Amino acid sequence: MQQDFDGQHHSDQDDNVLVFAADTEAADEPMASWTVLIVDDDAEIHQITKLALRDFNFQQHKLNFISAYSAAEARELQTKNHDIALILLDVVMETDDAGLTLVRYIRDTLHNSLVRIILRTGQPGQAPEQRVVQDYDINDYRAKTELTVQRLNTSVVSALRSYVAIEQLAQLNANLEQQVQARTAELQQSNQQLQQTLAELEAGERAGKQVQFKMLPPADFNVAQFQFTHALYPSEFMSGDFVDYFAADEQKVVFYIADVSGHGVASAFVTVYLKRFISASLERYRRGSSAMLTDPAALLAALNTELLLEKIGKYIALFYAVLDIQSGEITYANAGAFPWPLLLQGQDSGYLPLKSTPVGMFDFALYANQCLQLQQGNRLLLFSDGILDLLPQQTTEQKLQYLQQTSLQQHDIAALLQALAIDPAQPLPDDLTILTLSWH
Repeated sequence: MQQDFDGQHHSDQDDNVLVFAADTEAADEPMASWTVLIVDDDAEIHQITKLALRDFNFQQHKLNFISAYSAAEARELQTKNHDIALILLDVVMETDDAGLTLVRYIRDTLHNSLVRIILRTGQPGQAPEQRVVQDYDINDYRAKTELTVQRLNTSVVSALRSYVAIEQLAQLNANLEQQVQARTAELQQSNQQLQQTLAELEAGERAGKQVQFKMLPPADFNVAQFQFTHALYPSEFMSGDFVDYFAADEQKVVFYIADVSGHGVASAFVTVYLKRFISASLERYRRGSSAMLTDPAALLAALNTELLLEKIGKYIALFYAVLDIQSGEITYANAGAFPWPLLLQGQDSGYLPLKSTPVGMFDFALYANQCLQLQQGNRLLLFSDGILDLLPQQTTEQKLQYLQQTSLQQHDIAALLQALAIDPAQPLPDDLTILTLSWH
């Protein structure tokens, strides 16, 4: 028998049973910790949660719990504790919507967008999941009956991973803003002082580039008989382009190429947001709570909704696809990415035209799945639109024809760039990204 977080008992699979190891001796030096605020009017929920997570460890940090037994008490704790990473929040406490009201207070009054919030409810009908997820800035929504030890651990890991990414981005932004302010103050000083300030700013942007490039996949990725490669060259230190590929499971590989409107630091921040969104979808897919990750049209629609809801002020041209490595079939959807993907089949080639609207632009945008059956020896090339700015032809149609003809003769990215007379080491007018998929 297992006791869920609503206090009810039921049987479950062996891998979900609450089993607690014996206490071990404390380490000589205490580990660093993540601060977790439990907000629930049921004292038993606090006890069960702490027991379930007492051996939790993420990035060599354990959990430090603080407790609030009402939304009002949680408000007080929020103003006194500025290092809270995660809130496990009950919906129904002193009022039916006390938890939801607290979410509004944290996001809109305290302007705390960093802390991660997982809603837990013993009465799902009181606050329907679809409405809550759409209307409130939360990171997960769970009925207490479904939160086994394993699922609770998974939800907490996902939330903390998101917290770390956003915290790093906030720190980077703060550092860059400080450097910009310092440069403004020193513009009236000597040329030597000005050059020193600009050098400091450049160092900060280089650090930002290192953070962003750590999110990229390996330059070469082989799975079964397929090979993925990519190259990304920012026009400034940080890029508004992004590219990724990864195994969703043993049969499917997700890959995508994205181009955020504009370029530089502001657009680079949106690529971090995109990475977080897809990483969260991957977490939900692997724990079996959502299949959206492998449904390109559905994922683009959800991303479009979230970008508009968050009012980020940027849109993303995005080609998103899923490869079945057993059959060679690709399911894909396009959100305004151009040039279109280029399919090379021996000496034949052609673009896969699919007109559409970037995500984050219109609330009425619609996306549809398309299917492509690859054959052995086929190659698929994806480009960001920065490549068109570097080609010498006069019209877009001429540029596309030249790119298609040149790609037929070259079999790797470096050779293709050389054949196109493109030197990525030179200053670029726009970010340039190339993604290739080959079936050997």
